[in-house]
Amino acid sequence: MGKKYSDKVKLFEEKVIKYGGARHYLIKMEGEDYFKHHRYDEPAIVPLSRKSEFKKGWYLSGIPYDEETFKDIMREREGLPWYKQSAPKGETYRN
Repeated sequence: MGKKYSDKVKLFEEKVIKYGGARHYLIKMEGEDYFKHHRYDEPAIVPLSRKSEFKKGWYLSGIPYDEETFKDIMREREGLPWYKQSAPKGETYRN
């Protein structure tokens, strides 16, 4: 018999928290102890108001980038991010 979905090893864990008037997008890779700021498509730190302690921040695997450098990196990448799978036409991998 095959493994259950719950028995599979997770490669990463994502978390979104609100702190200091901002939304923080975090990721923890398998084998790591701590969460890091990370978001492929948008800023990893998003202020919810002008009174927020935090400014908009772009991060990949915990490494901060300015907006221009982040957008250059995203333009140069090819294909889907490593955590997404391509689906045949007309099908999805959603539950």
